[in-house]
Amino acid sequence: MARRRWLVLLFWLLLLVPSALLAPSSSRHLSPAGFETSTEATRAAQTLQSQFPQRVVPVLFVVFTASVPVGDPGYAAELATYRSRLGALVAGRGAQVSAPLVGRDQRTAALLIESNATANQFIGLARQIEAIRAGGPATALVGGGGAVYDSFITDSENDLAQSEKTSLPIALALLLIVFGGVVAALLPVLTGLFTVTVAVALLGLLGRVHEVSIFALNLSSVVGIGLGIDYSLLVVNRFREERRRGCERELAVANTMATAGLSTLVSGGTVAIGFGALALSRLNVLWSMGLGGAIVVALSVLASLSLIPALLAVFGDGIDRMALPFLRGHDTRRFWSALAAAVMRRPMRSILLVLAVVLILAAPARSLRVGVVGAESLPPQDPAAQAQRIAISQLGLPSRAPVLVVASGVPDLASADRLEAVIRAAAGGQRVIGPEQSGIQQSLYFRPGHAVYEVSQPGADNSPATHRLLDRLARAKLPPGVHVLLGGEAAGYQDFLSALLADVPRILGTVFLLTLLLLGLAFRSVVLPFKAVLMNLLSVGAAMGALTFIFQQGHLAHQLDFQAVGFVDATTPVLIFAALFGLSMDYEVFLLSRIREEWRAGRSNAQAVAAGMERTGQIITSAALILVVVAATLAQSHLAINKSLGVTIAIAVLLDATLIRLILVPAMMRLLGDLNWWPQRRRTDAG
Repeated sequence: MARRRWLVLLFWLLLLVPSALLAPSSSRHLSPAGFETSTEATRAAQTLQSQFPQRVVPVLFVVFTASVPVGDPGYAAELATYRSRLGALVAGRGAQVSAPLVGRDQRTAALLIESNATANQFIGLARQIEAIRAGGPATALVGGGGAVYDSFITDSENDLAQSEKTSLPIALALLLIVFGGVVAALLPVLTGLFTVTVAVALLGLLGRVHEVSIFALNLSSVVGIGLGIDYSLLVVNRFREERRRGCERELAVANTMATAGLSTLVSGGTVAIGFGALALSRLNVLWSMGLGGAIVVALSVLASLSLIPALLAVFGDGIDRMALPFLRGHDTRRFWSALAAAVMRRPMRSILLVLAVVLILAAPARSLRVGVVGAESLPPQDPAAQAQRIAISQLGLPSRAPVLVVASGVPDLASADRLEAVIRAAAGGQRVIGPEQSGIQQSLYFRPGHAVYEVSQPGADNSPATHRLLDRLARAKLPPGVHVLLGGEAAGYQDFLSALLADVPRILGTVFLLTLLLLGLAFRSVVLPFKAVLMNLLSVGAAMGALTFIFQQGHLAHQLDFQAVGFVDATTPVLIFAALFGLSMDYEVFLLSRIREEWRAGRSNAQAVAAGMERTGQIITSAALILVVVAATLAQSHLAINKSLGVTIAIAVLLDATLIRLILVPAMMRLLGDLNWWPQRRRTDAG
């Protein structure tokens, strides 16, 4: 890389230019859905579409509010104009526009766009409706599933832009303090920008040929910027160390890559394992986030092994140009060496202290409850959320859709009536509408061979009462030859949770097994990989406690501007596990690689730990602080799911890089002694 530095830089430039052109439009090719899979609820929806095409539901609606009554001529003209334009927009889309609905206050009205297709097919239409300007006294708000999905896309775009706008200047300021110079500080930031830009462009390209969830976007950005800075920080610092030892430029690059470069490769492997295991999920949203994380990790490692060495070879000692001596901090190596020595003098006390802190932070996780978030994930001031509230309060639109029981093997109305009695018994007093009560709309509920029953829900889609209702309906004893599918939003949510929980053991098992294998090969030790996994589990446990305390129980909801709904999105704990397991392992690999290097050079276990902390303590804390800042900027996000990911990861990384890596790890290594390195043998020379 050093000898062919200009060729390497040309390669990255050719990769960056088209990526920079494609990246801004990537989000428009990503999906706000991805929460579906081949489940009973999706099969029920497909049956309804094929057997009862005339059953339509609102996929979008436009709510109008004004200070004058609906009968006002200007108001009436505005509604007529909107209805005409909506009719033109939905033509050929398999949808229809309803007559105006008038609200209870006589100043609110709505136009419904109804279809038997799923709401995510009307995202583009929601955007077109928002652009309509008809003139008149009323204010129009677009709501419904299509508008909610559109808000997810728009808010994800804005969240990404705001996060990068805030995090990059702060990261650069921190790097200036760490390196004391502009050139050295700019290299990690440029590396992070390169990797994120290329990763976002690749996600957009993949989104053109396969459904990729929009939620992969922000996670990829945070991880990409964080890892790009982490890896380049480690590599640049080691290069400067090699140059101080008197190594010629190309040899310094080679020595750097043989040590710090190898550490980034192993570290990248552990992070990639965490994200890559998500590809085992049947749920597109997890698969997408795993894909986004794996892509950005691979690019970060590639940059650390090619782009950074090439830049170091170009700059050489010029990396310290534009030095700012007043920013250069004091040499902290003695502090870290002294800290390691103090910890190892009282290892048990150190272990108990850290464990007490971690257990206190993890305690709320005992009440962790998961669900599937919908429009409640949007901020209250979002137009789609406002439209939803007005439609429920003024127009009588239901706050939740009924459970749909879609039955096959029902030859006639008499059979449909007998089945309805079974469903009523299982419904436990909840209202049931079937062919018998449908009157003139009977064709919406029965056709020879199939019947549909609507069962009202006793609570919200994610409530335990609704889950119990679904379980009773699923266990109902059906007449011979009859088969039912449970559909609707609540059933889809429960299917999603079931699929996710079924995938979790496979994901966790893969992460544990491959991480142990990779670390075992990298460190030639049996004990160190198990200790590293244990340390990571402590970080994850503390993260789950913080997630529960803040985002489920609602502490800090006002400060962070979100609505607590009594549960966390089911994907969030899995994503936090995957991200943290890899990111936390970053610092473990950085530390253990240097400790092992010192131990193999002939130092005792205690001396190697002290020397390793002396050389990497400042790098680990600096890298962690920058990653904390980058992740914490997601607290400004509009979407609650992005807030929860950013804030929780920031808290966990801060804990991990301080108490766990710099106190608990050396204390554990002191107790284990030479057992840390079994079964490898020490080198006899110091080279």
